[in-house]
Amino acid sequence: MYAAGFDMEPDNGFVSDHVFMAQAGETTFFLHREDTEESSLVLVDQFCWSFIHDYDEYTASRFLERVDRAAQAMSRPPVSLPSAWSKFSHENLLAFFALPRNMNPDSLRWIAESLGSGHFCFWALTSRDDRMTLQQFRAEREIGPANTALEAYGTALEAARAAFASRAPRPQRVQNSVDLERVGTGALLKSRTFTEWLPYLTETQRNILSNDLSNPLKIRGAAGSGKTLVLQLRALEELYKADDATSEELPRILFLTHSWAIAQQVEEALHKLDERGLCDQIEVMPLTFLCQWLQGTELEVLGEDSLDGKQQQMSLIDAAVERIKANTWQSYRTFVSPWVHEGVEAEPGAPERLRLCWALLREYAEVFDTHQIKPGFNALEEYRGLSREPWMVPLDTPADRELAFTAYRFYIESLNARQQLSTDQVVDDFRRYLETYAWHTHRKTRGYDFVFVDEFHLFSDSERYLLHHLTRDVERHPRLVMAMDPHQSIFILLTGLSENDLSRGSGKVFQRTQTIDSIDLEKVHRFSNPVFEFVQYLHSSMPNMVEMGHDWEYHPPRADEDDAQGKPRVVFDNRTSLAVSALRASLEQLRNSSQDQRVALVGVGNSDLEALKQALDAPEFAKASVVLIEGRDDIDRLRYSRRALIVTAAEYAAGLQFSHVVVMGGAGGLHEYGQGGSAMRALYSQFYLAVSRAESHLTVFAPKDGEFSTIVTKAVEADVALL
Repeated sequence: MYAAGFDMEPDNGFVSDHVFMAQAGETTFFLHREDTEESSLVLVDQFCWSFIHDYDEYTASRFLERVDRAAQAMSRPPVSLPSAWSKFSHENLLAFFALPRNMNPDSLRWIAESLGSGHFCFWALTSRDDRMTLQQFRAEREIGPANTALEAYGTALEAARAAFASRAPRPQRVQNSVDLERVGTGALLKSRTFTEWLPYLTETQRNILSNDLSNPLKIRGAAGSGKTLVLQLRALEELYKADDATSEELPRILFLTHSWAIAQQVEEALHKLDERGLCDQIEVMPLTFLCQWLQGTELEVLGEDSLDGKQQQMSLIDAAVERIKANTWQSYRTFVSPWVHEGVEAEPGAPERLRLCWALLREYAEVFDTHQIKPGFNALEEYRGLSREPWMVPLDTPADRELAFTAYRFYIESLNARQQLSTDQVVDDFRRYLETYAWHTHRKTRGYDFVFVDEFHLFSDSERYLLHHLTRDVERHPRLVMAMDPHQSIFILLTGLSENDLSRGSGKVFQRTQTIDSIDLEKVHRFSNPVFEFVQYLHSSMPNMVEMGHDWEYHPPRADEDDAQGKPRVVFDNRTSLAVSALRASLEQLRNSSQDQRVALVGVGNSDLEALKQALDAPEFAKASVVLIEGRDDIDRLRYSRRALIVTAAEYAAGLQFSHVVVMGGAGGLHEYGQGGSAMRALYSQFYLAVSRAESHLTVFAPKDGEFSTIVTKAVEADVALL
């Protein structure tokens, strides 16, 4: 794929050993050594190109990263982009935010067009003061300049080939990228295609491929057991069976994830595994995007995906509580329950406040949304009149419920002012749509023959309830395949809740099927034996403070490796110097690693990532080669970054794999993870997620005291790590 700016000043020359800049007509092309006549072009208007390069190098890179990501998405319609990009489309035109929101005060948006034959043009950047609808753009824009640029490509390609022929590439001593090929899909697939993988599958994995799906199939497995891989293979198996049978129509297959980062990795993996060029028939997307796509809403959804959205919901609810505290709190304070009183009186971020915000988040999703209670005439009376069930949040007094309603009104005002919907609202609207006669009419054509669900452990009950409505054949059991690892449940971290706390709908999630088949993956393939023993120890020692249901009655699997890599190492340090020490050790590990190894520094929680970010400001790290991943959307940056230390938090590292991982935890208190037993379990879950990113080398940095220190100390005492 090439970036080409048309109407630029003429210039020819090597950008690197593998990239040549060639002028042809009024267009400047950047061509890779391996480019051919069939390669796709990405055209960028000259004014936009110049505008971008007036920014600093980092900001310019973020502009072009989104250009590349959007071009990839446009090549495989339907176009799926992170909801935070606020995508709009009209015919073959696409508009989206050109930068992350915190870098985009002018609301700059790209207007791009698919030109056909795999070529794309990024025509314009609009701002808050210069808005233009895609319909207006279509009426005013002429395609001529882009066609001229496409016609000039052949001339540029000839010039590039002649230049490359006279210049042999120099041998590379250091790998110059940390792309997802190294830490994502490539690391997990081992460069094998569908057929090449079959001999390596265990008997259990083969059983998944041959299961007749007469009932929904649930796959349970620990990190590294190949859950996502076997889902991808089974999806391709369905396409290949239909292709071998020369079916007139290939099955419609949906592959759902919980985040955009995982969705893109799955899509890339399918293209690497696929041997017949059929995988474009598989629609890969997060559930929240499916809701918007099938239902047709153009409102922006709060957050990048469901997990990020819930974090932002918590912030809005906290702001609503602060507003009550500053204005009408005196009218409630003597009448509310003690735990509500403590929550309002506490400062933002305090355990009591977090407990209250978690509870209100549940109340709004489980009660307000379910009963369609919205601020308006007589709404408070309607809410007061609802009978309270045992599963509901314990808002026991009338004052509790009135305060919850007032906070809800402020919360909805904030969403409306942003022109946004919460992920819970989107899911609830979508559920109601799937129960309409309109969807029943469209189901045969727009429904799916098979639905595959990765990260099933991250889906709430209301989200799981949608799944059986998505299949097209209403006369048979839905053909669903779901993969889950209970011990990677980030949902516990973000809500502070166990499955039983949200179990009111669990009995009807698959009420029409009655039976769900379950297969447990019994082997782990990813880790060296010492790393596996550490992961297995965490898996078996997570505190089961409440009854979690049968999905959590799962025994750690066996390792299938027997190597002599060293045991994970534990380093205790003062809390004030913990982040600096972890950074020094990680960068030293990077310097000592080989060309094909990748190193990551993973904070267990968000407070750990914040501590690492602050430490990076120290002068000694000013020239350090670091890629900072602060959200799931940032994972795409690994495609464009030089070999570097990857610094991130556990929840953003899901789906990635590194040969060396340094884990740092304990910068914040236990309250960061919720309340009581569920908080301790959430801390274990995040720690488990962080360490399971390591393949062969693991180091853990912990403070000398606190809950995280206790967990790590027990691991040393269990002889799965060295002090």
